[in-house]
Amino acid sequence: MNTEAIKNAVAEAAKQYGAESYEITIRSTESAGAEALKDEISSVSYSLSGSMRVRCVKDGKSGYATSELVTPEAAVSLVEQACDSACIIDDKDEVPLFAGSDHYEQVHDDVPELMATDKMKAHTLELQRKVYASSDKIVDGTQCFTNGMRLTQTMFNSAGLDLSYAYGLNYHVVSAAVKDGEDAADHYRLADVTKESVDESVQKAVCGALDKLGADSVDSGKYNIIMDSDSVRNLLETYASVFSARSAYMKTTLLAGKEGQVVGSEKLTLVDDPFYPEKFGHCPFDGEGVAVYSKNIIESGTLKTLLYNRMYAKLLGRETTGNASDAKFIEPKGLYVAAGDLSKQALMEKLGTGLYITTLNGLHAGANVQSGDFSLQAEGFLVENGQKTRPVKNITIADNFFQLLKKIDALSDHVEFSLTSDFGAPEILFTDIAVSGK
Repeated sequence: MNTEAIKNAVAEAAKQYGAESYEITIRSTESAGAEALKDEISSVSYSLSGSMRVRCVKDGKSGYATSELVTPEAAVSLVEQACDSACIIDDKDEVPLFAGSDHYEQVHDDVPELMATDKMKAHTLELQRKVYASSDKIVDGTQCFTNGMRLTQTMFNSAGLDLSYAYGLNYHVVSAAVKDGEDAADHYRLADVTKESVDESVQKAVCGALDKLGADSVDSGKYNIIMDSDSVRNLLETYASVFSARSAYMKTTLLAGKEGQVVGSEKLTLVDDPFYPEKFGHCPFDGEGVAVYSKNIIESGTLKTLLYNRMYAKLLGRETTGNASDAKFIEPKGLYVAAGDLSKQALMEKLGTGLYITTLNGLHAGANVQSGDFSLQAEGFLVENGQKTRPVKNITIADNFFQLLKKIDALSDHVEFSLTSDFGAPEILFTDIAVSGK
């Protein structure tokens, strides 16, 4: 990708089509993978993809155009399309291009080379072989993957902005399927190949699957429950837009107008930290080129701030929080629930008797982001006297996300981020949750 050639082409095309100013964002992703099924490699893949997004301001109005071709010729075409789009816009642009922040944090993420194909295949087959050797209950349907990705983003505009960053990862996935008579279960483990060995990932995946054998439902009723980190992260990702100023402006979040008010348990602190050490990928700027920074969204139960980009900050009389995905949309950059002070075992002991939830299903269909209501299929374990006893399945948990924030009773002392997302959480003890079972 010849970035300099694209920059020159955009500058010349902007003059040709009468753009007063312009901005372009270029993203590229290189990825490779190998997959094993049974005792052989079932697929090998490689891809190099990219996208360009151009914003041109003409007669005081912004037009946009995008392309999956990343070439100087495609850039010229995008400038023409963006200028044509600006001509048919009714309203003047309220937010000019951004010239840059005074300071950007330096990030030093590794950008590893993708594993060579032969090494990737051998690594995947080693995973698969060790999974099958680990238990006589392993059955076909067990799959292992090894994948790698390298991502880069470049952003520049006619106001003087010129930014870029890159990060990458090689990781493997073990998906273990087990069966005992007619009873079947599965579990997966995803891990950075430099931080977790083949043997460790295989053990965690297989033990996780075996632990689920013999699962049954529980009686319906109100339960105190612990959600594991993965379940909390998934719930947080589903409801992330409720913390967006865009949602507040459009009146699609119940947090609109509540900055400065108590919205959760005093034990809840919700942070957006783009530089959290255990998070994958640290971008020093947002989708408008604004320097990102750490901020508490909720602090000890009080809503301190929503997340803003420049446009919604102006509309709502605030300052941007550096959370633009682009000029119109907003996203978190490292959203997590801050840790508490209890070990996982101490959290179980505090629960005493209840449920330990490890899986939430149906988040897209069973969660209403506007109202906060959710009804989700769940799996996990029955906890008695602070100890996990038997696995549980075929249950549904129902509550309201905004009320759930107030039901936090305790949190574990370690935050875990998903390997490939911007969401993290400790394990959390919630009180008085409706469970539908037998």
